[in-house]
Amino acid sequence: PDVLSTLLRARHEDGNPMSDVEIRDELMTLLLAGHETTATALAWAVERLVRHPDYHARLNEEIRSGRTEFLDAVVKETLRLRPVISVVSRRLKAPMRVGGVPLPAGVNIMPSIYLMHRRPEIYAEPERFLPERFLGNRPGTYTWIPFGGGVRRCIGEAFAEYEMRVVLATLF
Repeated sequence: PDVLSTLLRARHEDGNPMSDVEIRDELMTLLLAGHETTATALAWAVERLVRHPDYHARLNEEIRSGRTEFLDAVVKETLRLRPVISVVSRRLKAPMRVGGVPLPAGVNIMPSIYLMHRRPEIYAEPERFLPERFLGNRPGTYTWIPFGGGVRRCIGEAFAEYEMRVVLATLF
């Protein structure tokens, strides 16, 4: 389940594995590109906790007790409310319909992560910081997309969330 193992198992369209240089480049991208985005997400998490002293206290209590459920919920809710990247761009490989509108292959579409995370039919009180919405509930594959989605989903997702949990646990 780790990133390096995933890269070692990856195959090009012709079936060949990635070269050592390609694997190194992917790992460097993960570490360098993920640095600024994770730092931004952490800044937003701290901002949300400072503005919500009750959640701040709850997180402190949980960390002291050695539990991590609320910490994980804080990370997920921060990424929902304050996604570091608010839109993604994709080129359609095949025609499809979006909202009843036919779109031909080859056009670029830009799903809005920011707007998806604020749909009231998906998230009750979408503008409020409510980490408890993720306690005992896994985020939806197509409705919680701070790392994009599908085959182009950010390869650093698990590492970024792990890093956020470690840093927040250390800070609080």
